[in-house]
Amino acid sequence: MEDVVIETTYLQFVKEFPRRIIRAAAFVFLFLLIIACKGGNEEQLPVDFVWDRVACEECKMALSDRHYSAQVIDPNGRAYYFDDIGCAILWLKRKPWKDKARTWVNDVKTSEWIEAEKANWIYGDPQTPMGYGFAATFSPVENALDYETVQKWMVIGKTLVNENLVKHLGGSSKQPSVGEQPVFSTGEKTE
Repeated sequence: MEDVVIETTYLQFVKEFPRRIIRAAAFVFLFLLIIACKGGNEEQLPVDFVWDRVACEECKMALSDRHYSAQVIDPNGRAYYFDDIGCAILWLKRKPWKDKARTWVNDVKTSEWIEAEKANWIYGDPQTPMGYGFAATFSPVENALDYETVQKWMVIGKTLVNENLVKHLGGSSKQPSVGEQPVFSTGEKTE
Protein backbone atom coordinates (compact mmCIF):
# COMPACT_ATOMS: atom_id res chain seq x y z
CA MET A 1 0.00 0.00 0.00
CA GLU A 2 2.84 2.39 0.87
CA ASP A 3 4.48 1.67 -2.47
CA VAL A 4 1.31 2.71 -4.28
CA VAL A 5 1.11 6.02 -2.35
CA ILE A 6 4.79 6.81 -2.99
CA GLU A 7 4.45 5.87 -6.66
CA THR A 8 1.29 8.00 -7.02
CA THR A 9 2.98 10.98 -5.35
CA TYR A 10 6.02 10.57 -7.56
CA LEU A 11 3.87 10.37 -10.70
CA GLN A 12 1.97 13.51 -9.67
CA PHE A 13 5.27 15.33 -9.12
CA VAL A 14 6.58 14.25 -12.53
CA LYS A 15 3.29 15.22 -14.16
CA GLU A 16 3.25 18.67 -12.51
CA PHE A 17 6.99 19.36 -12.93
CA PRO A 18 6.73 21.07 -16.36
CA ARG A 19 3.89 23.24 -15.05
CA ARG A 20 6.01 24.27 -12.05
CA ILE A 21 8.95 25.12 -14.30
CA ILE A 22 6.70 27.22 -16.53
CA ARG A 23 5.26 29.05 -13.49
CA ALA A 24 8.74 29.73 -12.10
CA ALA A 25 9.96 30.95 -15.50
CA ALA A 26 6.91 33.19 -15.85
CA PHE A 27 7.51 34.62 -12.38
CA VAL A 28 11.18 35.35 -13.18
CA PHE A 29 10.20 36.90 -16.52
CA LEU A 30 7.58 39.15 -14.89
CA PHE A 31 10.02 40.15 -12.18
CA LEU A 32 12.66 41.12 -14.76
CA LEU A 33 10.05 42.92 -16.85
CA ILE A 34 8.93 44.97 -13.84
CA ILE A 35 12.52 45.91 -13.05
CA ALA A 36 13.20 46.85 -16.68
CA CYS A 37 10.04 48.95 -16.96
CA LYS A 38 10.44 50.57 -13.58
CA GLY A 39 10.74 54.32 -13.92
CA GLY A 40 14.31 55.42 -13.43
CA ASN A 41 15.61 58.85 -12.61
CA GLU A 42 14.34 60.58 -15.76
CA GLU A 43 14.27 63.95 -14.00
CA GLN A 44 17.96 63.55 -13.11
CA LEU A 45 17.40 64.36 -9.44
CA PRO A 46 20.03 63.80 -6.74
CA VAL A 47 20.12 60.25 -5.41
CA ASP A 48 20.33 59.22 -1.75
CA PHE A 49 23.43 57.26 -0.79
CA VAL A 50 25.25 56.13 2.33
CA TRP A 51 27.86 58.69 3.39
CA ASP A 52 31.36 57.31 4.05
CA ARG A 53 30.51 54.24 1.92
CA VAL A 54 30.62 55.85 -1.53
CA ALA A 55 33.86 56.85 -3.25
CA CYS A 56 34.50 59.81 -5.51
CA GLU A 57 34.60 58.79 -9.18
CA GLU A 58 37.65 61.00 -9.82
CA CYS A 59 39.93 60.77 -6.77
CA LYS A 60 38.43 57.67 -5.06
CA MET A 61 38.15 59.46 -1.69
CA ALA A 62 35.11 58.57 0.45
CA LEU A 63 32.29 61.09 0.46
CA SER A 64 32.18 62.29 4.06
CA ASP A 65 31.68 66.04 3.97
CA ARG A 66 28.05 67.01 3.52
CA HIS A 67 28.97 70.61 2.62
CA TYR A 68 31.04 70.16 -0.55
CA SER A 69 29.97 66.92 -2.27
CA ALA A 70 28.55 66.73 -5.78
CA GLN A 71 26.53 64.34 -7.91
CA VAL A 72 26.47 64.15 -11.68
CA ILE A 73 23.35 62.50 -13.07
CA ASP A 74 23.81 61.17 -16.58
CA PRO A 75 21.07 61.27 -19.27
CA ASN A 76 19.93 57.77 -18.23
CA GLY A 77 19.47 58.84 -14.61
CA ARG A 78 22.56 57.13 -13.22
CA ALA A 79 24.30 59.02 -10.40
CA TYR A 80 28.06 59.50 -10.10
CA TYR A 81 29.40 60.82 -6.80
CA PHE A 82 32.19 63.29 -6.02
CA ASP A 83 33.73 64.63 -2.82
CA ASP A 84 34.46 68.04 -4.38
CA ILE A 85 32.93 69.96 -7.30
CA GLY A 86 36.41 70.21 -8.80
CA CYS A 87 36.58 66.43 -9.12
CA ALA A 88 33.13 66.41 -10.76
CA ILE A 89 34.13 69.06 -13.31
CA LEU A 90 37.40 67.34 -14.21
CA TRP A 91 35.66 63.96 -14.55
CA LEU A 92 32.63 65.27 -16.47
CA LYS A 93 34.64 67.16 -19.09
CA ARG A 94 35.84 63.77 -20.43
CA LYS A 95 32.33 62.40 -20.96
CA PRO A 96 30.65 62.61 -24.39
CA TRP A 97 27.26 63.23 -22.73
CA LYS A 98 28.52 66.08 -20.50
CA ASP A 99 26.08 68.62 -22.01
CA LYS A 100 23.10 66.39 -21.17
CA ALA A 101 24.14 65.74 -17.55
CA ARG A 102 22.71 67.47 -14.52
CA THR A 103 25.06 68.40 -11.66
CA TRP A 104 23.99 68.75 -8.03
CA VAL A 105 26.07 70.09 -5.15
CA ASN A 106 25.67 70.42 -1.41
CA ASP A 107 24.85 73.90 -0.15
CA VAL A 108 27.84 74.78 2.04
CA LYS A 109 25.49 76.40 4.59
CA THR A 110 22.59 73.92 4.74
CA SER A 111 23.98 70.69 3.21
CA GLU A 112 20.87 70.52 0.99
CA TRP A 113 21.27 69.44 -2.64
CA ILE A 114 21.06 72.33 -5.10
CA GLU A 115 21.58 72.45 -8.84
CA ALA A 116 25.11 73.57 -9.65
CA GLU A 117 23.84 75.98 -12.30
CA LYS A 118 21.48 77.69 -9.83
CA ALA A 119 24.03 78.00 -7.03
CA ASN A 120 25.96 81.07 -6.02
CA TRP A 121 29.61 80.08 -5.99
CA ILE A 122 32.18 81.26 -3.49
CA TYR A 123 35.88 81.05 -4.35
CA GLY A 124 38.58 80.82 -1.73
CA ASP A 125 37.15 78.32 0.77
CA PRO A 126 40.18 76.43 2.15
CA GLN A 127 38.00 73.68 3.66
CA THR A 128 36.99 71.96 0.41
CA PRO A 129 38.00 68.27 0.43
CA MET A 130 40.44 68.48 -2.49
CA GLY A 131 41.48 72.07 -1.91
CA TYR A 132 40.03 73.51 -5.12
CA GLY A 133 38.35 76.22 -3.06
CA PHE A 134 34.85 76.34 -4.58
CA ALA A 135 31.77 76.26 -2.36
CA ALA A 136 28.14 76.52 -3.44
CA THR A 137 25.18 78.09 -1.70
CA PHE A 138 21.64 78.99 -2.63
CA SER A 139 21.89 82.12 -0.46
CA PRO A 140 22.81 85.40 -2.14
CA VAL A 141 26.56 86.07 -1.86
CA GLU A 142 28.50 89.21 -2.69
CA ASN A 143 30.85 88.70 -5.67
CA ALA A 144 29.41 85.24 -6.32
CA LEU A 145 30.63 83.28 -9.33
CA ASP A 146 28.32 81.44 -11.69
CA TYR A 147 28.80 77.74 -12.43
CA GLU A 148 30.15 78.40 -15.93
CA THR A 149 32.97 80.48 -14.43
CA VAL A 150 33.73 77.77 -11.87
CA GLN A 151 34.01 75.24 -14.70
CA LYS A 152 36.32 77.50 -16.71
CA TRP A 153 38.53 78.21 -13.70
CA MET A 154 38.84 74.48 -12.97
CA VAL A 155 39.84 73.75 -16.56
CA ILE A 156 42.53 76.47 -16.63
CA GLY A 157 43.78 75.59 -13.16
CA LYS A 158 42.61 78.69 -11.29
CA THR A 159 42.10 76.89 -7.97
CA LEU A 160 43.30 77.25 -4.41
CA VAL A 161 45.33 74.06 -4.68
CA ASN A 162 47.24 75.47 -7.64
CA GLU A 163 47.58 78.87 -5.97
CA ASN A 164 49.09 77.24 -2.89
CA LEU A 165 51.35 75.00 -5.00
CA VAL A 166 52.74 77.98 -6.89
CA LYS A 167 53.39 79.82 -3.62
CA HIS A 168 55.06 76.72 -2.17
CA LEU A 169 57.32 76.38 -5.18
CA GLY A 170 58.28 80.04 -4.92
CA GLY A 171 56.66 81.06 -8.18
CA SER A 172 54.34 83.86 -9.08
CA SER A 173 51.03 83.89 -7.25
CA LYS A 174 49.43 85.73 -10.18
CA GLN A 175 46.43 83.71 -11.26
CA PRO A 176 45.41 83.50 -14.90
CA SER A 177 42.24 85.22 -16.01
CA VAL A 178 39.49 83.20 -17.65
CA GLY A 179 40.67 82.05 -21.07
CA GLU A 180 44.35 82.44 -20.16
CA GLN A 181 46.48 79.35 -19.53
CA PRO A 182 48.09 79.08 -16.09
CA VAL A 183 51.86 79.52 -15.97
CA PHE A 184 53.72 77.75 -13.20
CA SER A 185 57.13 78.99 -12.29
CA THR A 186 59.69 77.29 -10.07
CA GLY A 187 61.41 80.61 -9.50
CA GLU A 188 64.35 79.67 -11.72
CA LYS A 189 65.43 82.18 -14.33
CA THR A 190 65.24 80.99 -17.89
CA GLU A 191 67.01 82.66 -20.79
